[in-house]
Amino acid sequence: MQKAKQMANQIKEQVEWELERFLSRRRKDIDRKYVFRVSRLTQVFGILLFERRISEEELRGLEEDQMKAVRSTARVLLEEEAA
Repeated sequence: MQKAKQMANQIKEQVEWELERFLSRRRKDIDRKYVFRVSRLTQVFGILLFERRISEEELRGLEEDQMKAVRSTARVLLEEEAA
């Protein structure tokens, strides 16, 4: 939010498009991360685990197959980041 406000305060015609692109990317990131459909929860939790926004301890109560899926998503993201 702060970054968007800074960009908005510095708007010139060229920067206006940069602000629009920035806000569009952030909206897509947020939409992707926080889609709470049951079928996507393991992916959402995997993303949040990878980003260290949650811990495995906070996921206590999930079944083991669900935890494996969460860990798998986090591991794939970690490998992509390292590549």
